Amino acid sequence: MVDFKSIFSDELNNFIKYKRGCGLKYQNEVRRLKVIDAILLSELKSTKIDKAIFKELTPRNNMSEANYARQYGIVVDFCKFLINHGYKNIYYEEKNFKVINNYIPIIYSDEEIDLLFNTLDENIQNKRINHSYSVIIKLLYACGLRVAEVTKIRQNDINFDELTIKILDSKRGKSRLIVFSKSLKTCLENYINKCGILYGDFLFSNSHGNMISYEALRRYYKKILNLCGLNQNNHLHDFRHIFCNKALNQMLEKGYDENVVIVYLFKYMGHCSIRETEYYLHFTDSKKSKIIDHNNSFSKALYDGIELLNE
Repeated sequence: MVDFKSIFSDELNNFIKYKRGCGLKYQNEVRRLKVIDAILLSELKSTKIDKAIFKELTPRNNMSEANYARQYGIVVDFCKFLINHGYKNIYYEEKNFKVINNYIPIIYSDEEIDLLFNTLDENIQNKRINHSYSVIIKLLYACGLRVAEVTKIRQNDINFDELTIKILDSKRGKSRLIVFSKSLKTCLENYINKCGILYGDFLFSNSHGNMISYEALRRYYKKILNLCGLNQNNHLHDFRHIFCNKALNQMLEKGYDENVVIVYLFKYMGHCSIRETEYYLHFTDSKKSKIIDHNNSFSKALYDGIELLNE
């Protein structure tokens, strides 16, 4: 239960339960609901949301288009929830947003990956937290996990005999099993033994025994990128894109059917649709050169015996 203060405190908690019952984690949204609750507490004296109150609940301020769209959508969803539960005099306005994601993920070359991980290992310096950061980033790269999935792993989620890790209650409440290599097994075992991670403990924790925060990990990653001379605007989530593309290339080179590969990746990565997986597959320079080489060898035969004349 969230400690809401307004006249709609119970309804806000029931709204969260409803959203989670639909399969959504609805955790980041709680912060936005607290903003709504604070406005309702100061502005609302009855269970009536009129146009003026709705405008108070949906100020643009200095939010980006994407953030404003999320906040606006939550207010509208809550208003609809109240109407569906019998409340009268609830006003809301539908609004369309054009949110364009222009970010292009970075697909590192093999040389850049070697440089990155060598630099991570060189900067452990017998500091447990640095060791944790290094292993987290290796898991992101080797297993295609989300950052939030890695930071929630507990020691007992890992099965070293079967080389699997349980990913529990991830995005949209989905759980799955992922596999890892023997080299990563050695890396994890060394880390657990050196840091004294106990059965049931978080695999990665800060000095207070809590989960490592995304912001702390991101700051350290930027430091490593700076040492490597790589773009500090690169995202940790890029490793998920890198994994997906490398896995696709390896399986295609082994002769797997492309349609089968995409279905496998869709399940492995914990997506809800194949369209989500396709977002992670990129037309990289290495793929482009292979296609050009293939087309050159194919098209050359078309022109055998034809003399090109200069005009």
